[in-house]
Formats: sequence, structure tokens, C-alpha cells
Amino acid sequence: MRRQARRHLRGEAGQITAMLVLFTVCLLLAIVAVTDVSAAYLRRQAATSLADGAALAATDAAAAAGVYGSAEEEYVRIDETAAAEAVDRYLVDTGAYETYPGLLAQVWVDGHTVRVQLSMPYELPVSVPGVDDVTVIDATGASVMPIY
Repeated sequence: MRRQARRHLRGEAGQITAMLVLFTVCLLLAIVAVTDVSAAYLRRQAATSLADGAALAATDAAAAAGVYGSAEEEYVRIDETAAAEAVDRYLVDTGAYETYPGLLAQVWVDGHTVRVQLSMPYELPVSVPGVDDVTVIDATGASVMPIY
């Protein structure tokens, strides 16, 4: 009977090691995924705040000439050229171009609404073989200026 028990134990030798290795690999992959997703999320939050600030700066600067519009209008009309210049000036003044290399800004004016879209490449903190290390973060902000 002891021979059967010994044979049974010898056949299962090393099973715990294989399970531990597999568990460790899964745990490391989960840590990498959480780290990369969290870092990208935080970068997107920063980009969204930057886009909102740029839209507000554009509305404020580009609407200065049209603040005294007609009484029938509910919102100040925005000049597209002035809005684009204000966004660029805001991104330079805040140091966004230096902080986020490759930052691109697009500005659209639709009547009284300024929309700013920012795109920036982002290198993920942990590289994984077979996965692109650089992703693009996009963020959009919009602003209007009502006439009171």
C-alpha cells in the first residue's frame, strides 16, 4: 500500500510549482494592464482639463470684440481666427506644448460655440511585447458666452 501512495505522490510532483508560475504570470499581466490603463486615464483627464481651459480662453479672448452685440442675440458671436489664436496662446502660456510633446489642437467655431479638440501621443509606462507602446489621447472641450 505504501508503494501505491508513493507512486501517486511522485506523479503529482511539481504541480504546485507550475501553478505558482502560471499565477505569477497572470498577476504580472494584471498589474501591467492596470498600470497602463490608469496612466492613460489620468493623462486623458489632464487633456480634458486642458481642452476645457483652452475653450474658455478662446471664448473669452475671441468674444471681446462682439460683447456688445444686438439685443436679440442670446450668446456672444465668436470670431474663429481669434479663437484659434487664443487657443494657441493658451497652450503656449500654460506650457502644454512642452509638457505634452506632439500636442495638436483643432478649433471649430459654430456661431457662438467654441470647440477645441486636443490630440497627444502618450507612451505607456509599461511596455508589453506585441502591444504598441504609444497611444493617442484625444480630449474635447467646448464653451459659450451668454449675454446677460
